[in-house]
Amino acid sequence: MNEFVDLLPAQQRQGREHWYTGTADAVFQNLDIIRRYRAEYVVILAGDHIYKMDYSRMLLDHVESGAACTVACIEVPKTEATAFGVMEVSEQLQVKMFWEKPEDPPTLPGKPNSSLASMGIYVFNAEFLFGLLESDHADENSSHDFGKDILPKITEQGHVWAHPFSLSCVSTSPDAPDYWRDVGTLDAYWQANLDQAAIAPELDMYDSHWPIRTYAEPLPPAKFVQDRSGSHGMAMNTLVSG
Repeated sequence: MNEFVDLLPAQQRQGREHWYTGTADAVFQNLDIIRRYRAEYVVILAGDHIYKMDYSRMLLDHVESGAACTVACIEVPKTEATAFGVMEVSEQLQVKMFWEKPEDPPTLPGKPNSSLASMGIYVFNAEFLFGLLESDHADENSSHDFGKDILPKITEQGHVWAHPFSLSCVSTSPDAPDYWRDVGTLDAYWQANLDQAAIAPELDMYDSHWPIRTYAEPLPPAKFVQDRSGSHGMAMNTLVSG
């Protein structure tokens, strides 16, 4: 299928003596590897979010809009919006303003208790992205972060469009809510695990129509043995404790 995944652990690249200083710096330090693929577009994702999304729909939206950058967005309660980048968009979904973790998040028109949050999912025209990262790398006053530095800057220049998550969310049913969770804190991670423990979770990890693929390690089969290494346990009527 000509599909693959490359795992790139954090490294001190580009002649630097420190680890990644921000989300933009993390991409910049791997720029030579990204350029090898000669891609026309680059999709940038966060690693601490739980959701299912058809990225091809967002990419198509990006291409059709003619934007240089597209940001996936979702409606969140205003009380939670202080933890995210917050956007103000036009009727055509052009991003007019971008604030990173504002203390008083702006709300949506007609919805005083809701804000439009960035999901940390971006599509960039590749050459446009490369130029931004090189310019940001040379800026000693930058924190080298997409939300804090790059997105506010290019929003002012009129280069950013929004993509509503509802257009590309893969739901368990037509009536199911759009499930997206940021698990960047222990409490959020714990709650996301409880969500999956529900009898009918909003995000179905066992959906055969949209499977979640993972790496299966070639390990020997597991089995239960008696008094192994002095560890005592008990098995009664298929229930195991110890």
